[in-house]
Amino acid sequence: MSMEVIKEIKSIEGIAEDKIKAAYQQAKDIILQAEGEAEEVIKNAVNEEIAKGNKLVEDAEKDANTQLEVKRQLNQKLCEEIREKANAKLEEAVKMVMERIVSINGNS
Repeated sequence: MSMEVIKEIKSIEGIAEDKIKAAYQQAKDIILQAEGEAEEVIKNAVNEEIAKGNKLVEDAEKDANTQLEVKRQLNQKLCEEIREKANAKLEEAVKMVMERIVSINGNS
């Protein structure tokens, strides 16, 4: 009878060892799966942040281009005003020179 008990104990120990091995393997599988899922979550988060950053850059470029166009139009208007003033002064200068030439030649 004691031989049978020893055999039964050894059998139970073997079953226990198999269950422990299976539990270790299951734990390893769970860890690998969790690492894979974590890596995917991190990758998605990084891609999402990159997309947000790209959107911010695009929005900033659009805003800068809008401001640039407004300033370009303002500068163009100022340049036109300066040209008009210069043309008006040019006409006055031409008249003045013509008057002096005529008065010099008229006195001669």
